[in-house]
Amino acid sequence: MIHALTFATYAITLDGKPVLPHARAAVVNSRVLLPVRALGDALGADVGYDGRAHTITVQRGAHVATISARGAVRIVQGSAYAPLRTVANAFGMSVAYDAPTHIIALAQRAASTAMTQTAPTVIVGDAVRPPLTVTVSPAANAQVHDPYPSISARFAGAASIDPRALQVRIDDRDVSGDAAVIGDQVLVTPRTALMPGTHVVTIAGRDMTGAAITQQWSFVDTFAFSTAPPPARFPVSAIWIDRWVTPGTNAFDVYVQGAPGITGYVGIDGVGSYFPLQVYSANAYVAHVFVPDGVNQPFARVAARLTFPNGVQQTIVLPQTINLTTPPLKPMIVITPTPVPRSVPTRRSVDVPTPKPTPTPLQRRSILTTTPAPLARTPSPAPTATPSALPAATPTASPTPGRTRRPLRKPTPSPTPAVN
Repeated sequence: MIHALTFATYAITLDGKPVLPHARAAVVNSRVLLPVRALGDALGADVGYDGRAHTITVQRGAHVATISARGAVRIVQGSAYAPLRTVANAFGMSVAYDAPTHIIALAQRAASTAMTQTAPTVIVGDAVRPPLTVTVSPAANAQVHDPYPSISARFAGAASIDPRALQVRIDDRDVSGDAAVIGDQVLVTPRTALMPGTHVVTIAGRDMTGAAITQQWSFVDTFAFSTAPPPARFPVSAIWIDRWVTPGTNAFDVYVQGAPGITGYVGIDGVGSYFPLQVYSANAYVAHVFVPDGVNQPFARVAARLTFPNGVQQTIVLPQTINLTTPPLKPMIVITPTPVPRSVPTRRSVDVPTPKPTPTPLQRRSILTTTPAPLARTPSPAPTATPSALPAATPTASPTPGRTRRPLRKPTPSPTPAVN
């Protein structure tokens, strides 16, 4: 059975310190797969791949391990993604995972360089719990140069910490809502930049057995902004996608939360349309995204182009990518109309009259109704010739019919009298 492969952003820490705050991990059937090479580069390890043996070799200092590239390991565009436990064992570390906060905590199996303290012995009911070993970071009285330091405390020897009873404070601010609990470890990163000076961290609560845990220490922050960033008049407090986008998803909503009066639209990689923001509540807006069929964008980004009431425009791109793979387009069926046979009119035969032969002059004369009388001619004496020497007589053509001409008579001259 082949499960769909999606990607999400996770924060990876090592002994409470972030090493990959925005790691792009794969998720297969609710299992998280870490990028082996990216994590190796962040930890200073060498990662090699043997294509013939299908194995991944990890070397970190004197520690060398081999990961099989078959089974649960996935190769995506030349990058290997392996399960959490497999990667942690390959690097010689222990791992803890907090699903709600998307935090993956790695820990060295050797002694940590952070400050460790020993808590007093605690009596739970009739049993005596051994003293806890508390590891804090930053160490007590340490100097850090980071306005957003990663703060953690690990209570080794305690049961899993109850997040419902946990209280975390930085100076006089309660940051319990920003804290994450992974087993016996508490992680928190301040959302507001810390001012230069000494800061006190207080953690109090209990574990799942009901035993109380508490720790307090301080550190010094030396970071100072050269110029304070100007406050935004119309800030955007949050932007998120309302659902987990999996292959085959054609529609989802993108929400933007901020001050009233914001307008804009949302754009998605691979989708040619833009989706306008609509008012959802007094300080929230929603864009209904529709993805047509035929889109294949496994690493699509989601961006919002916002216009604030003062005219300032801002583009916000979500750090995580989504897998937009919609069903392929259906082939277009062209329906050709069947030609209707036209009735061919029946042609009637045309009687062509037979041309009458043109009569010859002789025939024309022969069809006269009246035969003209021959002209009266004075008989001439027969020629004196030998009959045998003469050619055969040719019949004389009949005269043209018409009026009968009378022969002309010459007047007889009167006799001239004789002169005596």
